[in-house]
Amino acid sequence: MAGPLKVLGFLFWLFFFSFVRGQVKIQTPTLSLVPVITQKSTSVMCVIEDYYPKNLTVQWEVNDTNCLRQSNLEYELNAEGLYTAYSLCKVSSETWNTNTEYTCEATHQGKLISVRKNFKVKIQTPTLSLVPVITQKSTSVMCVIEDYYPKNLTVQWKVNDTNCSRQSKLEYKLNAEGLYTAYSLCKVSSETWNTNTEYTCEATHQGKVIRVKKNFKSKLTLTLKPPIERELFVNNKVVLEAVVSGDDLETVIEASVLCKVKNEPVTSVVGNIDFPEGTSQFIRTHYIFVDTEKWFDGEMVTCSIRDRGINQEIHFDKGDGKKPSVVIYIPDTIHTDTVSLVCEVTSPKLGDVYIFWKVGNGLYIKGSTSAPIQRDNSISVLSILTVSKQYYEDPRKTITCAIKHANMDNIGSPLQVSAMSKQPECPVDY
Repeated sequence: MAGPLKVLGFLFWLFFFSFVRGQVKIQTPTLSLVPVITQKSTSVMCVIEDYYPKNLTVQWEVNDTNCLRQSNLEYELNAEGLYTAYSLCKVSSETWNTNTEYTCEATHQGKLISVRKNFKVKIQTPTLSLVPVITQKSTSVMCVIEDYYPKNLTVQWKVNDTNCSRQSKLEYKLNAEGLYTAYSLCKVSSETWNTNTEYTCEATHQGKVIRVKKNFKSKLTLTLKPPIERELFVNNKVVLEAVVSGDDLETVIEASVLCKVKNEPVTSVVGNIDFPEGTSQFIRTHYIFVDTEKWFDGEMVTCSIRDRGINQEIHFDKGDGKKPSVVIYIPDTIHTDTVSLVCEVTSPKLGDVYIFWKVGNGLYIKGSTSAPIQRDNSISVLSILTVSKQYYEDPRKTITCAIKHANMDNIGSPLQVSAMSKQPECPVDY
């Protein structure tokens, strides 16, 4: 029975396709061009879609010249009885990399349909990254130069400012978008790899130098902190803290911090090395001395770790340019041995403010200062001072809240608001 069944099956499918073909009307194809790029060759494919009947001819042109390496047509038939044909025009890498127009012409049922396209890629600058490549036999650093056009570039390696003596030849890949990726290796000894070494890869492309640096053995961070408030109030000096931290002691010690205001270097003093409990980081603070007027004028302070490409910026926020209002809140009744006072500094758009306290003729005291509090139409900062009930009730002890802000006539003389004990809540206008 197997033989007759096969014959019946064949006759059924023959009848089915004859029926489908009998129902399909003449249909003109649509054409599109697609690049086909592999490691070995570059071609442009002409896709001739959804047409009937099957027979057609294809002619290629490359910049108005016949394509010399045109493939034979390949066909597909879909369930609706429509054909799709494919034709390739192979081109050289030199042709692909120039300003070239590709034309595919299909003649179907006496009708000429054509499509043209120029795949010329615009100049694109590469991005660089460094990756370690470690095997049992060797150690290298790879420079990955990604997504650029045109192809040609040069690469120069440095290992701690010395040219790499074992630099590999460039290898290239071309993606479907016509962009290149290149790879370059710098081989290093195990001794070099295991020390604090900085690797630099420089790529020159279209006259532009792109550079990437990396040290795989140590990491550093740079943090800039606002002025030390005690220095502001006691010595009328702006002293910032530039904190360098890292997991390698020698790297932190050798880190050189350079700070500038308006591109002019400022004075700095290096502090001691610290290793706080509960951390795995060595920390060294560099104290940066900035001109008081420049700081309160809002000039930008820029600090960097030399030869590391690590930069940070900080500046004083002047706010809305108005003097803030100041209110001291005191308790109505006292039921404990301590008393807390609150100094509130408010402005519609409050900038940076620094708040200290004084009790009598004593030294400036740092209270607990809040982060800025956003209200409907204003911003406030609160500072809380807690003193003994004895101090608070002593009529000879004047408690003063001192504020330094951007809009003072004399930066050396802070805005001061006092609260006498046993007085009601006291708003003060300046």
